[in-house]
Amino acid sequence: MNVIVANKYTSLFNGSNIQIMKAVTGVYKVSEIVNYFKGMYYQKLIIDATALADFPKQEVLRELASRFDTEKIILFLPPDDPPPASFLSFLVSISIYNFTDNINGVMQLINQSNTYENIKKYVATDNTKKKDADTFNDEFNLNKLEYDNGCIILGLKNVTKGIASTQLAYTLKKNLEGIYHKRVAIIEIDKTNLATYNEKNTFSISANRVKEFLSTIDKYDVVLVDLGENGKFSACSDILYIVDPSLYRINELMFANRRAFDVLKGKKVILYNNLLNEKDINLFTKEAGISIYFALPPLNDRIINPVLNNLLYKLGLIPNNSENNTKKGLFDLFK
Repeated sequence: MNVIVANKYTSLFNGSNIQIMKAVTGVYKVSEIVNYFKGMYYQKLIIDATALADFPKQEVLRELASRFDTEKIILFLPPDDPPPASFLSFLVSISIYNFTDNINGVMQLINQSNTYENIKKYVATDNTKKKDADTFNDEFNLNKLEYDNGCIILGLKNVTKGIASTQLAYTLKKNLEGIYHKRVAIIEIDKTNLATYNEKNTFSISANRVKEFLSTIDKYDVVLVDLGENGKFSACSDILYIVDPSLYRINELMFANRRAFDVLKGKKVILYNNLLNEKDINLFTKEAGISIYFALPPLNDRIINPVLNNLLYKLGLIPNNSENNTKKGLFDLFK
């Protein structure tokens, strides 16, 4: 069994299948964490980095490495604030080898700790000092999309009833084209919702024309597949499962299928038209037994919505623009 010290990413841990014998939530000094778990036998100590007081100061991390068996530590790094290569190199230098920024990574490290062979690529040398956080994302972010013939194929599937998949596909297309000049297409299969938008490079195709369409995808950087509620498309690199968390839509879903959320464990669940606060979201994820990949407020489909850029970056569809942000970053002292 494992123990967890969580803070900002509590909901991710609550929605996971990690076997937990004890968990504490908040911000703690290393000495306080030592006292909490003193004399307790556990398999792994999973620490949400945002739960460490004064993280990411080097002296804090050195104290952590000196007070615990580092083979038993799993450091969960902020997925929305990727660290630079110099920070990862520092972790390796103090023998903290088990680090990740996603729940799948945590599960892997519970079963098998990293060895030096796994992380030696992060050791700083004259040739690697200039590498940025992309290495970390490429190697450890299991949520990043895979490419198919140079094109990303992303499916959008409604869990609750409605046209959220069509609306989200359209607004994602507007952002990718308007800001990042990507070549984007949307397709839907055996339905005609897209016709209402009168948008170029949107296609309503029958199931027997799918193979024909796939032969043309090298024209695009991204293809968004509107799967609706029942659609299937095996060529998708990944799928977003869209949930409208309004009481009406959730009750409607539960009346139709009491176990509807069971198949969403470990999936990329998007809250759409979300007006819940953080407390309500945490309660919802606990009751549903799932984790939330991203929460989106109601969107204006007449404009480009900047909030979508955070989702697009998390998916790996756009680069990190944090260098253009004047806000002081968490890992600035390592840059």
